[in-house]
Amino acid sequence: MRKSMFALAATLALLAGCVTINVYFPAAAAQKAADKIIGNILGPDAQDAAPAPAASVPPAASSVNPARPEPLALRLLNAALPTAAAAEPEPNLEVQTPAIEAIEARMRARFKTVLKGLLDSGAVGFAHNGNVAVHDAARVPLAQRAQVKQTIAAENSDRAELYKQIAVANGHPEWAQRMREAFASQWISRARAGWYYQDAAGNWRRK
Repeated sequence: MRKSMFALAATLALLAGCVTINVYFPAAAAQKAADKIIGNILGPDAQDAAPAPAASVPPAASSVNPARPEPLALRLLNAALPTAAAAEPEPNLEVQTPAIEAIEARMRARFKTVLKGLLDSGAVGFAHNGNVAVHDAARVPLAQRAQVKQTIAAENSDRAELYKQIAVANGHPEWAQRMREAFASQWISRARAGWYYQDAAGNWRRK
């Protein structure tokens, strides 16, 4: 009896550990957060990309017969899993920290002063990897190309740091690449008419 109880306890501990470690990445929340942040950076003239409504899921019917008590193993499992899940805080991908706010402020100022003009002219576009990239260098006067190169480098550095800081603020630095992917799609979704962007294959297209 003691051996079976010990085995049951070990199994419950393993399951609880899996709940804590294998945290799913909230893709829908990431896209919503990306859309909000990008909207703040590009300003009110950017196209509104409303998030898709959440699908309603009917409550699942209980498989437990109320006339019969739950087995001890099931009661222990139900008690262990919520406790393990509670150990992992709910992600807040719209979190604002001093580091994130500073990055957004730099990106907002850069967009207003330099980047918007480059996007409007077609010299620069949104890359498929969440960065900005040169689309047509010939649209930039030769004397300004070095400055444009610096602008692109600074923008991409801030973007990489933004994706990283959101992941770190949620206690999951490994989410940085997933945040980049979410932002990449939303940058393109928010692109204004006439701006250039890359499709998944890296081909340039005009919005």
